[in-house]
Amino acid sequence: MSEYGCKVCRVLDERDMEQYEDRLVDQWQADKPQRKGYRQLAEWLNTMMLRREMDRAGLSTLGNEPESKYERLQDDDETVAAEVRTDLRNEGIDVESLLVDFVSYGVVRTHFKECLGLERDVEPTDWEKDAIEYTRDHATKKLEDAVRSLVGKGKLSACGDIDVHVTLEVECEGCHSRVPISRALRRGYVSQQAEE
Repeated sequence: MSEYGCKVCRVLDERDMEQYEDRLVDQWQADKPQRKGYRQLAEWLNTMMLRREMDRAGLSTLGNEPESKYERLQDDDETVAAEVRTDLRNEGIDVESLLVDFVSYGVVRTHFKECLGLERDVEPTDWEKDAIEYTRDHATKKLEDAVRSLVGKGKLSACGDIDVHVTLEVECEGCHSRVPISRALRRGYVSQQAEE
């Protein structure tokens, strides 16, 4: 059985990062809109781990360099992630250990609730709208990356810049009405029949 309550406990202790726990809690309990969710906090802690390793290796951590490297380490494109892993390895960073220590949002939630015994005041949230916006933003970024790559390979061309637009749609299984989720939310229904 582990001597630690959870993975966050272990990582903070073994990596001598206990001072980051207060910052995690402060960001979690902050007033809106500064308040961060579990996913944002997991990404923040993972980026801090990477930043410390980059500092130790003498790599630049100015600007958003650690954030950029972390984002590329998590990239769905294995070629991009492998390139960053190789670069970090070549600088003497134990990338495998780092990747094993990266935490998920579920582990951060467990840390707050079970290890620290903390609860956040539950307020009505628009988490659904946040999730839709996050999905649209994520899909747009991935599509932009794919289009940029296709243009670079000569497989896609246009007479000017290529703009990417992502529309999320919902469909009523009963009448097969299909509308953008933004319109459905404005109206409060997917299909007119639901209102009758």
